[in-house]
Amino acid sequence: MTVQSTMFSPHLSRRSLLVAAGVTAGATAVGFSAAQTSFLKARAQEDQSLQDILDIIVTTETFGVAFLGAGLEANANGEFDVAWSDRLVAIVTAAQAQEQAHKEAFEAAGGTSLFETFTVPPTALTVFNDFFTALVQQETAETGAAAAAIRQFSDLGRTDLVKVMFQYGAEEAEHRVLANYAAGSRPANDRAFAQAPYETVSEFLESLRTRGIIEGEGTEVTYPGPVELDFTNVIETEPGGVAVECGPDGTPTAGTPTVGVGTPTTGTPTTGTPTTGTPEAGTPAA
Repeated sequence: MTVQSTMFSPHLSRRSLLVAAGVTAGATAVGFSAAQTSFLKARAQEDQSLQDILDIIVTTETFGVAFLGAGLEANANGEFDVAWSDRLVAIVTAAQAQEQAHKEAFEAAGGTSLFETFTVPPTALTVFNDFFTALVQQETAETGAAAAAIRQFSDLGRTDLVKVMFQYGAEEAEHRVLANYAAGSRPANDRAFAQAPYETVSEFLESLRTRGIIEGEGTEVTYPGPVELDFTNVIETEPGGVAVECGPDGTPTAGTPTVGVGTPTTGTPTTGTPTTGTPEAGTPAA
């Protein structure tokens, strides 16, 4: 058995590696905003497709925690044909904690995992390249699921939830690149745009069945997995950042002139356009 010691340049410190992966010291937290959670829970009672988004994301993150934990344990027990370097262990450990943060956030918003036990090919927990190739495939699919959820939230006019789904999908895309690098792809960042193969998140759930992750045959992995979660090197454990909003009043309709400050339209005085007897600041009255 050999050690995968060339995962990253030996000149990178462990801290530099974690910063490059988007992980530094932090602790677990949960949360959409209270308003977002209230909306999601109420709307999901009326719209099954919205409940599906929440449940399916919780489900795939449940699998992620279980699968990464099983990989970490198999490596610790010397079961892989190529042992993981300490740097690689740190990355997978952080990724597992990030998947748990995703799971908790979407559970708090009303989601429930549809499964707790999953199946993977036996070689995924014994062959180094098979594990990381499977991880690349799963992270690629999860990024596609995020894109589908973005479309569905866009249809609802909820740009704040679109932003959260982008934040979620961006992190899964990071996982894909890191796994792709571990699997030997050069360059690992080989796509200009992420794939978006699903019309709905429910189609992503069907892909889990097709790939045998749920209701399949193989080696079982069960949440929460055999190793203890470690959030030591993870920050940004809940969606946050600058609020976004895009209402109908700010979205011009094609072919319809927009009346704005200082933008006169034929025969119609606008704000910022002086009329007789009404002087504008700094502009002499007629």
